[in-house]
Formats: sequence, structure tokens, C-alpha cells
Amino acid sequence: MNQDPCVLLISPGIIKWEDMDFGLPHLVSIGGYIQEQMDVRVEILDLNYEGGDHRQLERTLEELGPYHVIGLSCFSSFDYMRVMTLARFLKRLYPQVPLVTGGYHASALPEDVIFDGSPFDAAIPGEGEAAMLEVTKTVVGGGQIDKGVWPQKVVEDLDELPMYQWQLLDRYWPRAQDIGRKFQIYLSRGCPFRCTFCMERAKTGYRWRAYSAERAVAELERLAEFTDLSEWIVNIADPLFGIDPKWRRAVLEGIIEKQLLPRQYWTLTRSDNLKEEDVQLLADAHFSIGIGMETGSPKMLQLMQKTRNPQGYLDAQRRLARLSREKGLNWSANIIVGHPGETMETMRQTRDFVYEVFASAKETCGWVSLAPFRLYPGSHVHEAIDHYRDEYGATFYHPEWWKSWYDGPFRAQHIDPSDELDYESRVNFMYDNYRPIIEEVIEKFRGQGRSVDRVFDKSLARQKKLMSDQMRNRLLRRAARSRRRLDDDTSGAEDTPVLEHPIGLHIKDEWVRRRESAVRRLLQRGVLRTERLVEAFLKVDPRDYLSGEEADSFLRNADDVPKKEGEPASWLGIDTCATAFEALNPGLGDRAADLLASRGYVTALFSELVGENGEVKAVHPAGWWSSRRLKKSLRTRANVDVGAGTATTMQGLDGEYDAIWFGGAWPSIPEAVCDHLRAPTGRMVTFVGPRIRAQDLVCLTHRDDELHERIVARVQVPVVAGPNGWLSKPKAS
Repeated sequence: MNQDPCVLLISPGIIKWEDMDFGLPHLVSIGGYIQEQMDVRVEILDLNYEGGDHRQLERTLEELGPYHVIGLSCFSSFDYMRVMTLARFLKRLYPQVPLVTGGYHASALPEDVIFDGSPFDAAIPGEGEAAMLEVTKTVVGGGQIDKGVWPQKVVEDLDELPMYQWQLLDRYWPRAQDIGRKFQIYLSRGCPFRCTFCMERAKTGYRWRAYSAERAVAELERLAEFTDLSEWIVNIADPLFGIDPKWRRAVLEGIIEKQLLPRQYWTLTRSDNLKEEDVQLLADAHFSIGIGMETGSPKMLQLMQKTRNPQGYLDAQRRLARLSREKGLNWSANIIVGHPGETMETMRQTRDFVYEVFASAKETCGWVSLAPFRLYPGSHVHEAIDHYRDEYGATFYHPEWWKSWYDGPFRAQHIDPSDELDYESRVNFMYDNYRPIIEEVIEKFRGQGRSVDRVFDKSLARQKKLMSDQMRNRLLRRAARSRRRLDDDTSGAEDTPVLEHPIGLHIKDEWVRRRESAVRRLLQRGVLRTERLVEAFLKVDPRDYLSGEEADSFLRNADDVPKKEGEPASWLGIDTCATAFEALNPGLGDRAADLLASRGYVTALFSELVGENGEVKAVHPAGWWSSRRLKKSLRTRANVDVGAGTATTMQGLDGEYDAIWFGGAWPSIPEAVCDHLRAPTGRMVTFVGPRIRAQDLVCLTHRDDELHERIVARVQVPVVAGPNGWLSKPKAS
């Protein structure tokens, strides 16, 4: 392997486990431009396809290095928290290597990535080729790059860029079709339209620029040299494909002439400049197109700044529906429901128009893609948020939703569109009115009689699933919980920590993903705050100590219910466990004890947190014979000693401890606790309170020969039998 220093370009990947695009044309273009101008090695790392945790990532980085510069893309606002965590991780590993970021979010809100204490040295808004070349030349020449936000640039003439250097993806080509269903390429950049909901302008401005038609076709020919196009759906991911009709027709004719035909091309365009000739060419070139119809309401079309001619725009949708049936062109119309300013009346207008276009005829070649309005940084709505509040009565419950570890897609859409329409009414209207239309579209949809029809069927089935009552109820529950939390938070802030331990990587193991989902939820709620504890929850697999069904219950925060009242619970839900450990805060080198250690999960957490120089005592409450299974499950943990004893009398403990966990409820704290907590910092977490309702989760500290009690939370856990307990012995519930 070449060990010359390189420029490393990283895509953070997305938290999504299917239908990923392959290609990274933005990074391939930057890397190819640098290599054309300089004799320097470039490596691209796509974390969608690495499939490992942070330890695997660290090994991969070591293999690819050393580095001149590292560029980490903050392409989407949904990536923001993971990007910042990855950046801290990278800066810790390579503190002397300049770390640079760019992408849509970094272009829209550069202050989110460049601030005092940021791990990034520079942010490059706009398009990155020229700036990344300048960064690389400066570093290779021994200089220091300018810290901060660089001037925004775009490439005026795309033909001046080198051809896509797809060999930069050699790391992934051998398994490309196993890890991506669609191949992504750009043939143009920018968009001249000013739609209020779109963040495109933050990165590329309002001017549409394309490769020449000849160059665009040549790029597809070059791609065909790297892979068999017939096995791919090729996503021409331009913000707006072919706004120039002459260019569009020349590209389509070139594709047909040279037979550059994949399973299907997919791209986004507009319908209001598509003529019959264009629809025929698109169909012949194996295209399906996405149209941003957005709304059927003339009022909302103008409010969204979609068009100055609403009637002509709506007539163009009708014309496309008719021509698509005649020419066999499949297409999708995106509908935005709940844009700020929306009312019940405008939603009804859109519903009626969608039915007319897609469900009134005997068959349709198009389908509906419903989406709630989402607030994107850099969009007009985001920049004019106060206007939408004052003018329409819109309420944005999470105006900085991207600074959340959890549930970003929901938070981005959690908006009351107007003083006439709240979030819940919008959701109910959407599900009540569009589900019948989507079901009718599925019945009437006509594909192409080719293998790509399976893709259409899958997309239609997914849309139907998204319109299920289960999904509706999930959104309404999230909204109710979110409102309660916001009401309880008098500051109105949603402050979540940025970690140095990267999470949200595209890890293939389903159970690791489940643990991450639970951890992200706890981070967002503020339950988890300590990075070492986050890492312990991610590292310790509950299935090593619980059955699969029990581990699933634990991660969903469901407690074990013992068969007999008074028996210790085998586990408490992850929320309770995290709350308790945050209060307990065991440190490296501490001496810790897990009373009621019937399964060993809490013991394993202690083992991680106290480290190899710490000690953990696990006390099994059912006697020596039953503790053998516990010893077996913890046998690889050298800092753990397993014993047996009566937990309610602290039997089984020897000497003093820095941290003790007792996972059951007592009527009151026994005096013996003082004897085993090291003064003045020893801590114990346990539960005190009644048998039949929630108890106090308390943290006890030993200071001045007394126990000092701090109530941390109120939860209900099983009581435990024995001396000092609620029951003398377990009894059938």
C-alpha cells in the first residue's frame, strides 16, 4: 500500500439501512481536481460502506494514512451531530492534520461548524474543488491554512473540471452493487428557481450550470467503462435536470444513440417546460422523473415561490399525466403537506388536484410521493422564520432540530403551519385523505414491463406503509411527548452533547444499531451526558447477559417483571439504568459493587467504566450454586469477582466501595450502607419507596459519617425480599 501522505475525503454516511446511493460524485470531483493539478495521493472513505464501529474506523484510518489534509463532508443537516462527533474523533487521532468541512449545512450555517473550540480548522461553503486545491497546495508547501470560513465559490464552467475519476472508489467497486441500489452522478449544478423550502441556493446560488451536452454524454460513457450500466438505476442527482430544453434533448439523444441505457435513469426536473417531444425522449432513454409538484393550491404555489403562473403550472401537471400515459414515461410527483401558511382549505385544494391528476383516469404512469414540510437551514423559510411566525401564525417547535441526536426527521417536520392549522390536524388530514388516493394509484399504476417495475412496486408499497395508522399514531405520540418536554423546559433549549466517540456510523450489526438508537434517544432527552458512559452502553451487548427477547425489552426501556414479588428483577430498562449510572458516575480505578447481580449486565457496565485498574464485586442474591452461571457470563472480565450473599444486608461485600448499585426498592435505607461506602466520595444508587407505585431513585453519598441523600428521579421498580426489605421472602404475585 502507498504510504505517501494523502488527502483524505470522508463522507459520513447516512443513518439509513437500505436503498443507498453509490458514487459520491461531489467527493470524486474534488479528488479528481486535486490530482489533476498536483502529484498527490487522494483517498475517499465512505462510511456508508465500511460497516464497522469506531474501533474498526480507527484501524482503517491508520491503514490509509498518513495525511496532508482531511476533508469531512457535512453534506446534509441530518448529518450535523454525527459530523461534529466524527470531527472530534479525527482531531483527537490526528491533531496536527488540518481538518476541513463543506457541504450544504456548512454552506448554510458555517457558524455551526466554525466556532471557538471547534475541531474544524476551516469551512468551505459552496463548491469545494478550487478551495480544497488551495488548502492542499498550502499544506504540502509547508504553510498554514487560513482558519475560519473561506469565501464561497462555485465552478462557473463545469467543462474545465476533469472527467470523473471513478477509480478513486476502487476501495468499493468490487462490492458496489451489493452496497448500493442506485449509482449517483451529477451532470449539472444549481437551480434558477427560488422555492422557499429548498436549501440549494445556500450552496450553489441561483445559476444553473451544466457540462456541455457532449461532455455529459461522455461522462456516462466513461461511467459505462467502470460498471455495467444495465445492472444499475442511475440517479442523475442534479438539483434540476435539463432546465435548458436544447441541452436536455441533446443529452437524451446522445444517450439513445450510444445506447447508454441502465435499468433506469432517475432524475428531478420540472414539468412546465416539457413538451411531447421531451416526454418521448425521456421514455426512450429509460428515464423516470421526479417532479416537484408540491401543491395543487394556486395560493400555496405563489407562497412557495414555485411559479408566477399557478394556472399554467397546474395545467403542465395535467399535460404530463396525459403524455406519460401515451408515451409510457413513469414519473413521481412530490407533494409537500404543511408548508408554513398552509390551511385546511389549501390542503383540500391540493388533495382534489392530486386525485384529478393521478386517480381519475383508468390507469396512471405516475405516483404520488407525499412528504411533510421540513425546515431546512439555508432555505428562505429558515432565514425568514420570524416572518412566517408573524404573518401566518406558524410555530416551529424545533428551530434548530439538527442539533439533536435523535429523531431529526420528526423534529424537522414538527411545525404548526398556521394559526388555522396545527401539527396534529395536518397529520390527521394527510393520513385520512391521501391513503385512499395512494391505494387507488397502486391499483391503477402501469409500469414498463421490465425488471425495473419491481423498483416501482417497492416504492409504491413503501408509500402505502408510510400512510399506515401505525405511522400516524407514532407521529402523534412523538408530538405529544415533544410538547410535554418543551413545556417542562423553561429555557426552551434542546442542548445535546457533541461527543468525541463517533456514533451513527453505518454499522451492519442490527443489534449495534438498536443500541445506538436507544443511546441517541437518551442523549436527546438529556439522560445520558457522560461520554464514557455512552461508550459503555454502546460497547456492552445486553445479549451477552440476556436472551434476545429480554435484550429487546431492555433497549425499549421495559423492566423485567419477576414471577414472584420480592424476587430481584433480571434487568431494569435502559432509561432507568442510564439515569442511575449518570448519578453514580463510577470512575477509572474505582472499586464498585453490583448487588442483585443475577444476570451480570450492570456488572459488565461497571467493568468497562472502572477500567483494568478498577475492581468490581458482583453479588448474586440466590446463593453460591446459582452464581455459577453469572461467573460463566463474566469470565472474560478480569476485574470482576463474583460471589453470593444476602443483598439486603450488604452481605457479600468486603470493605469499602466507591460505587454501589442496588437495583430494587427498599422501604428505607439500612444502616449497613454506611459501612461499605468509602468516605467522603463513596456513592450508592438505589430505590426507596412503596411497593405499589413509583419510588425515588436516590443517590447516597457518605460524608461526615452520615449518608446524604439526593433524589435523582421517580420510577417504579420491583421490591426485593429479605432483611430490611419490603418482604421477608418472595411471594407469588
